[in-house]
Amino acid sequence: MRDFDCLEPALANRVRRALCGAGAATAGLSLAGCGSRPRAPAPPRATQVPLFSSSPANGDLPQGWRPFVLRRDRGTTRYRTIESEGRTVLSARAESTSTAVQCEVDIDLTETPWLQWQWRVDALVPGARVDDEARDDSPARLVLAFRAAPQRLTLGDLMFFEQIELFTGQRLRNTSLLYVWDPELPVGTVARYARTGRIRYFVVESGTSRLGQWVSYRRNVIADFKAAFGEVPGPITSVGVLTDSDDMRSTAEALYGDISFQPAPQAAQ
Repeated sequence: MRDFDCLEPALANRVRRALCGAGAATAGLSLAGCGSRPRAPAPPRATQVPLFSSSPANGDLPQGWRPFVLRRDRGTTRYRTIESEGRTVLSARAESTSTAVQCEVDIDLTETPWLQWQWRVDALVPGARVDDEARDDSPARLVLAFRAAPQRLTLGDLMFFEQIELFTGQRLRNTSLLYVWDPELPVGTVARYARTGRIRYFVVESGTSRLGQWVSYRRNVIADFKAAFGEVPGPITSVGVLTDSDDMRSTAEALYGDISFQPAPQAAQ
């Protein structure tokens, strides 16, 4: 179902016509055409995230992961599997680029609400801040996309999602929460993406004190989603990582370890 299917048909058509007349400059992208764009069949959805450590460290993308490109007018972040401390991890290097890799999933947070992952960052992007659209870079982001009820979306949200699909061929999900490492913002900060309220950043690491080491996280996604959006999350439909440096025209690097969802701990008997 397209995001606009929740609208009355005449209104949906008006929004599409408005987007086709807006021009590519609105999003800083080249518009290939305003006709309907065929969408590739969605890959099967897993109930867990494919582990990087299960793939060979051969320089390719890990099994079950694929690129997600939103800026065709810029280069792509390089992601590849490498060996680190005896295990396969994902290496990311961005050179003025902003490309993610993601996997399609179907995760019920009522069963597995706890998210665990590791990453390592050796240097930050100087001057970057995720709460400033002109400086919105980060060496390490973990991206969760959720299925949202259509009534949660404003007309502006729907236009933004449709515009991205028209310009790039990529379909954004209705709601996204990004865990990020920011050079300045305090841990626990929630920042709203400038173009839509359905994308928000949650700062889990700040500053330089833990650069150059593997850092592990364990987050209750339901609690974090409520803090960011003030509502209960739907199922998670995709998980991704994003290392980007396109706004500051700089270089960013990170290593990502395995990502997994776990059930809540059993109460002591």
